[in-house]
Amino acid sequence: MPEDSHFNSAVNAAVTAAPFSLLINALRVVRGEISVEEAITATLNDTVNGGAVRGATAFVNTTLAAACPPIAIALTALTKAEPALAFAGMVIEFFKLLEDHKQNVRNYYKSLTQQELARLQEIENELIYEHQKNLDFLAEMKTINQEITNRPIAPGIEGAMERLRESIAIAQSLGLTSADSKLLPDSQLP
Repeated sequence: MPEDSHFNSAVNAAVTAAPFSLLINALRVVRGEISVEEAITATLNDTVNGGAVRGATAFVNTTLAAACPPIAIALTALTKAEPALAFAGMVIEFFKLLEDHKQNVRNYYKSLTQQELARLQEIENELIYEHQKNLDFLAEMKTINQEITNRPIAPGIEGAMERLRESIAIAQSLGLTSADSKLLPDSQLP
Protein backbone atom coordinates (compact mmCIF):
# COMPACT_ATOMS: atom_id res chain seq x y z
CA MET A 1 0.00 0.00 0.00
CA PRO A 2 2.76 2.53 0.77
CA GLU A 3 4.20 1.88 -2.67
CA ASP A 4 0.87 2.98 -4.17
CA SER A 5 1.02 6.23 -2.18
CA HIS A 6 4.60 6.80 -3.40
CA PHE A 7 3.46 6.26 -6.96
CA ASN A 8 0.39 8.49 -6.48
CA SER A 9 2.56 11.21 -4.93
CA ALA A 10 4.97 11.01 -7.84
CA VAL A 11 2.14 11.17 -10.39
CA ASN A 12 0.48 14.09 -8.58
CA ALA A 13 3.78 15.97 -8.47
CA ALA A 14 4.40 15.32 -12.17
CA VAL A 15 0.87 16.44 -13.05
CA THR A 16 1.36 19.57 -10.92
CA ALA A 17 4.82 20.34 -12.34
CA ALA A 18 3.79 19.90 -15.98
CA PRO A 19 1.46 22.95 -16.37
CA PHE A 20 3.87 25.32 -14.61
CA SER A 21 6.82 24.10 -16.62
CA LEU A 22 4.73 24.35 -19.78
CA LEU A 23 3.74 27.93 -18.90
CA ILE A 24 7.31 28.97 -18.03
CA ASN A 25 8.74 27.50 -21.20
CA ALA A 26 5.92 28.77 -23.42
CA LEU A 27 6.56 32.30 -22.16
CA ARG A 28 10.29 31.85 -22.88
CA VAL A 29 9.40 30.78 -26.45
CA VAL A 30 7.15 33.83 -26.85
CA ARG A 31 10.00 36.09 -25.71
CA GLY A 32 12.36 34.36 -28.16
CA GLU A 33 14.69 33.02 -25.48
CA ILE A 34 14.40 29.35 -26.55
CA SER A 35 13.03 27.33 -29.45
CA VAL A 36 9.85 25.22 -29.33
CA GLU A 37 11.94 22.04 -29.29
CA GLU A 38 13.96 23.30 -26.31
CA ALA A 39 10.71 24.21 -24.52
CA ILE A 40 9.30 20.71 -25.02
CA THR A 41 12.49 19.10 -23.74
CA ALA A 42 12.65 21.41 -20.70
CA THR A 43 8.96 20.78 -19.89
CA LEU A 44 9.43 17.01 -20.06
CA ASN A 45 12.55 17.23 -17.86
CA ASP A 46 10.78 19.41 -15.28
CA THR A 47 7.77 17.06 -15.21
CA VAL A 48 9.89 13.94 -14.73
CA ASN A 49 12.11 15.63 -12.14
CA GLY A 50 9.07 16.91 -10.20
CA GLY A 51 7.59 13.40 -10.09
CA ALA A 52 10.90 11.82 -9.10
CA VAL A 53 11.56 14.32 -6.31
CA ARG A 54 8.03 13.96 -4.91
CA GLY A 55 8.19 10.16 -5.14
CA ALA A 56 11.52 10.15 -3.28
CA THR A 57 10.11 12.53 -0.66
CA ALA A 58 7.10 10.26 -0.13
CA PHE A 59 9.43 7.27 0.27
CA VAL A 60 11.54 9.12 2.87
CA ASN A 61 8.41 10.23 4.73
CA THR A 62 7.10 6.64 4.83
CA THR A 63 10.47 5.33 6.01
CA LEU A 64 10.64 7.96 8.77
CA ALA A 65 7.07 7.22 9.83
CA ALA A 66 7.82 3.50 10.04
CA ALA A 67 11.03 4.10 11.99
CA CYS A 68 9.54 6.56 14.46
CA PRO A 69 5.76 6.40 15.16
CA PRO A 70 5.53 9.91 16.72
CA ILE A 71 6.82 11.34 13.44
CA ALA A 72 4.09 9.34 11.66
CA ILE A 73 1.44 11.32 13.57
CA ALA A 74 2.99 14.66 12.52
CA LEU A 75 3.43 13.47 8.92
CA THR A 76 -0.19 12.31 8.81
CA ALA A 77 -1.35 15.75 9.94
CA LEU A 78 0.86 17.38 7.31
CA THR A 79 -0.42 14.98 4.66
CA LYS A 80 -3.97 16.16 5.33
CA ALA A 81 -2.90 19.80 4.90
CA GLU A 82 -0.65 19.05 1.92
CA PRO A 83 -3.26 19.60 -0.85
CA ALA A 84 -4.21 23.04 0.52
CA LEU A 85 -0.53 24.01 0.91
CA ALA A 86 0.25 22.72 -2.56
CA PHE A 87 -2.64 24.69 -4.05
CA ALA A 88 -1.56 27.88 -2.24
CA GLY A 89 2.00 27.33 -3.46
CA MET A 90 0.73 26.85 -7.02
CA VAL A 91 -1.27 30.08 -6.91
CA ILE A 92 1.73 32.01 -5.55
CA GLU A 93 4.01 30.46 -8.16
CA PHE A 94 1.54 31.29 -10.95
CA PHE A 95 1.40 34.98 -10.03
CA LYS A 96 5.18 35.07 -9.61
CA LEU A 97 5.56 33.62 -13.12
CA LEU A 98 3.23 36.24 -14.56
CA GLU A 99 5.08 39.06 -12.81
CA ASP A 100 8.43 37.73 -14.03
CA HIS A 101 7.06 37.55 -17.56
CA LYS A 102 5.72 41.11 -17.38
CA GLN A 103 9.12 42.33 -16.17
CA ASN A 104 10.92 40.45 -18.93
CA VAL A 105 8.57 41.93 -21.52
CA ARG A 106 9.10 45.44 -20.08
CA ASN A 107 12.87 44.96 -20.26
CA TYR A 108 12.57 43.68 -23.83
CA TYR A 109 10.55 46.69 -25.00
CA LYS A 110 12.83 49.06 -23.12
CA SER A 111 15.82 47.56 -24.93
CA LEU A 112 13.93 47.93 -28.23
CA THR A 113 13.27 51.57 -27.40
CA GLN A 114 16.96 52.10 -26.64
CA GLN A 115 17.88 50.40 -29.91
CA GLU A 116 15.42 52.56 -31.82
CA LEU A 117 16.75 55.72 -30.17
CA ALA A 118 20.29 54.70 -31.08
CA ARG A 119 19.19 54.02 -34.67
CA LEU A 120 17.44 57.40 -34.89
CA GLN A 121 20.61 59.08 -33.58
CA GLU A 122 22.63 57.31 -36.28
CA ILE A 123 20.18 58.53 -38.94
CA GLU A 124 20.31 62.07 -37.57
CA ASN A 125 24.12 62.00 -37.54
CA GLU A 126 24.13 60.78 -41.16
CA LEU A 127 21.73 63.56 -42.18
CA ILE A 128 23.89 66.17 -40.43
CA TYR A 129 26.97 64.78 -42.19
CA GLU A 130 25.24 64.89 -45.60
CA HIS A 131 23.97 68.42 -44.94
CA GLN A 132 27.47 69.58 -44.00
CA LYS A 133 28.84 67.90 -47.11
CA ASN A 134 26.27 69.78 -49.22
CA LEU A 135 27.17 73.06 -47.52
CA ASP A 136 30.86 72.45 -48.20
CA PHE A 137 30.07 71.60 -51.83
CA LEU A 138 28.01 74.77 -52.24
CA ALA A 139 30.80 76.87 -50.73
CA GLU A 140 33.29 75.27 -53.11
CA MET A 141 30.97 75.84 -56.07
CA LYS A 142 30.52 79.47 -55.05
CA THR A 143 34.30 79.89 -55.00
CA ILE A 144 34.67 78.19 -58.41
CA ASN A 145 31.81 80.28 -59.80
CA GLN A 146 33.52 83.46 -58.63
CA GLU A 147 36.81 82.34 -60.18
CA ILE A 148 35.02 81.61 -63.46
CA THR A 149 33.04 84.85 -63.60
CA ASN A 150 35.85 87.08 -62.34
CA ARG A 151 38.35 85.98 -64.99
CA PRO A 152 39.67 88.80 -67.08
CA ILE A 153 38.03 89.26 -70.43
CA ALA A 154 40.48 89.70 -73.29
CA PRO A 155 39.38 91.96 -76.14
CA GLY A 156 38.34 90.65 -79.54
CA ILE A 157 37.25 87.33 -80.96
CA GLU A 158 40.48 85.62 -79.99
CA GLY A 159 39.95 86.69 -76.35
CA ALA A 160 36.34 85.46 -76.41
CA MET A 161 37.44 82.10 -77.89
CA GLU A 162 40.18 81.76 -75.26
CA ARG A 163 37.64 82.45 -72.49
CA LEU A 164 35.23 79.86 -74.00
CA ARG A 165 38.02 77.22 -74.10
CA GLU A 166 38.87 77.96 -70.46
CA SER A 167 35.18 77.72 -69.48
CA ILE A 168 34.83 74.36 -71.29
CA ALA A 169 38.00 73.06 -69.60
CA ILE A 170 36.74 74.16 -66.19
CA ALA A 171 33.30 72.59 -66.80
CA GLN A 172 34.88 69.32 -67.98
CA SER A 173 37.26 69.28 -64.99
CA LEU A 174 34.16 69.40 -62.81
CA GLY A 175 32.82 66.33 -64.66
CA LEU A 176 30.22 68.10 -66.78
CA THR A 177 29.47 66.80 -70.29
CA SER A 178 27.28 67.74 -73.23
CA ALA A 179 24.49 65.81 -71.49
CA ASP A 180 24.64 68.42 -68.69
CA SER A 181 24.76 71.48 -70.91
CA LYS A 182 24.14 72.12 -74.61
CA LEU A 183 26.98 74.66 -74.50
CA LEU A 184 29.49 71.84 -73.92
CA PRO A 185 30.42 70.13 -77.15
CA ASP A 186 31.25 66.42 -77.37
CA SER A 187 34.65 67.35 -78.71
CA GLN A 188 36.78 70.27 -77.67
CA LEU A 189 36.89 73.41 -79.79
CA PRO A 190 40.03 74.15 -81.81
